[in-house]
Amino acid sequence: MMNQKQLPGWAREYLHYIQVSVKEPSLEYLTEISSAHLNQIPFENISTLLQLEEYQKKGKLVQDEKRFVRQLFQYHMGGTCYVINSSLHQLLKQLGFQNRYAFLGGRHVALLVQIPGEEEEVYVDAGNGAPFFEPVHLQTDPMNVSRFGNVEIKLRPGNEPGTYRYYRYVNRELSENIVWDFDTKKIYQFDDFQQAIKEYFQPNGLFTSDLRCQIWQLDQRRSLSLVNNVLSIQYSDGEVEKHILADRQSIREVINQEFELPKLPVENAIDVLEELGMDIFKKLKGDL
Repeated sequence: MMNQKQLPGWAREYLHYIQVSVKEPSLEYLTEISSAHLNQIPFENISTLLQLEEYQKKGKLVQDEKRFVRQLFQYHMGGTCYVINSSLHQLLKQLGFQNRYAFLGGRHVALLVQIPGEEEEVYVDAGNGAPFFEPVHLQTDPMNVSRFGNVEIKLRPGNEPGTYRYYRYVNRELSENIVWDFDTKKIYQFDDFQQAIKEYFQPNGLFTSDLRCQIWQLDQRRSLSLVNNVLSIQYSDGEVEKHILADRQSIREVINQEFELPKLPVENAIDVLEELGMDIFKKLKGDL
């Protein structure tokens, strides 16, 4: 059995951050990692906004799991799918899981992971603000539903073998802008996503024109979502509370006390948005 000392330092620190120990690869272990990841690491674009200038100079995003782990400890940052799921991809490799990328709708990156002793790969997604607390068996569980409160994600077989479609429902209504097709027969490298990443970093894009932060707190049976100055608290029974935050200090307090991410440099991200001409206190948007 692998022990902690056999892992590189960044992987040991990663596991320490999500409060998971080293175990043999299994479905149960992958489930533990998936749930812990969503409960400890935020899906957020604060890191995106702070790296906007760097990206514009380099013209590409470099996959860097060591930087990801460093920023967890220094700034309580997570990221969006390209950063979170590519870093999880590297961690799972170190832990002995064979895994690869899936590319959904030409814009979202997730993972397909091989469980030892199982024939089919499972779908894993920690970078989406969606309730994938456990891996999804695409083939043997074709009617799967990943659910929390009033949010449901369904991954359904497509017309061709190996193809699937991702559907997101809120209050049983389909979110039409989040219907993504993907083909599990295709093999991807991180650089295959550079064109999509370029669009993602465009000015006035989804992640460059708003402030976004989301995390799960299953111990409190709730999820937290901050979009600009609107805090949404969703409970597992479907109840949703919304709070309008009047100023930066209110946002700081919510990030510290509710999200429990006191190192997250939210003020700096607000500065970047203001430089881009966005006033988050004049914009009211829906949930993530």
